[in-house]
Amino acid sequence: MTSMEQRRTVRQLAAAACACAWASQAPAQENVTIYGLFDLAMVKKSGGGTTALERGNNNRLGFRGTEDLGGGLRATFHIQHRFRPDTGAVERAAVFWQGESTVGLSSDTWGTLRLGRGTTPIWQKNWAFEPWGASGFNASLAAFHVGNFTFSSDGTNDATVGSANSARSPNTVFYNSPVLAGFSAAVSAQIEKDAGAQSRNRGISLNYDRGPVALMLGGEENTDRDRMAFAAASYAFDGLKLMGSYARIDHDDAPSESSYVVAATYTLARAGTLRAGFGRNADVGVKKLSLGYVHPLSRRTSLYVDGWRQETRTAADTFNAIALGISHSF
Repeated sequence: MTSMEQRRTVRQLAAAACACAWASQAPAQENVTIYGLFDLAMVKKSGGGTTALERGNNNRLGFRGTEDLGGGLRATFHIQHRFRPDTGAVERAAVFWQGESTVGLSSDTWGTLRLGRGTTPIWQKNWAFEPWGASGFNASLAAFHVGNFTFSSDGTNDATVGSANSARSPNTVFYNSPVLAGFSAAVSAQIEKDAGAQSRNRGISLNYDRGPVALMLGGEENTDRDRMAFAAASYAFDGLKLMGSYARIDHDDAPSESSYVVAATYTLARAGTLRAGFGRNADVGVKKLSLGYVHPLSRRTSLYVDGWRQETRTAADTFNAIALGISHSF
């Protein structure tokens, strides 16, 4: 970014923070939250690569709030900026509010309706079935595009951005049902067609999460008319959580592909969490084995160490890596 762009970014964030601080003082405003996540690690890859600072999860700064309209109805807003903590640059230059920019209405009885840019139904829940939260960086298994960004919700395959653009749809209506006996559903439909797009994005997911069991079925068609189906399950007992997921992508103008992930986490008594996983996409020739440990220093701050091996059909792209990082949320 140029110095002028950096100053413009600072001014935009300052204005947003001031607006939210003012709104929190308004009598009708029930709740305004400023939140964020910083995650940065020292990463060393085999093959003569130098040690680098890289993000572990997606770093973000967000503002969200609700206003009570009476009768169990609430107005909602949510805006989220994404950035690269190693350089201070925005995650994706073309979209300042990369994470989300929605406004809507929410009801405990009827569910939540949002308008704007946000995560598609599959991506709203799929992170719960992977130890690295489907972040797409460091040791993440990146379930349906591990090493290859083969499906993108908005049709932008940008490897420098990673999973962020794969997960979001602009100019879209989102609906999330209330949770009934552990069951819920989410649907989305893009209203405006993106410039140059073949179609409008649309998606759906059906979810169950109650007690030790979580299940998910989802489907999505992107702006390139590529279609993805996703299924996942997890089971937790005595500190151990087992996870598995399967994804199939049918491309409009390329061969179909499928991938799977099997993974687990184990919480140690009065200590941290061990995590492990294996993912494979045989159709594009990529597989990844990941191991890690997260040590909490507090409720918001953790240290972690991750190691992984990624193999591809191209020997030059096969490597081992290790990361030592810190994560802080607020």
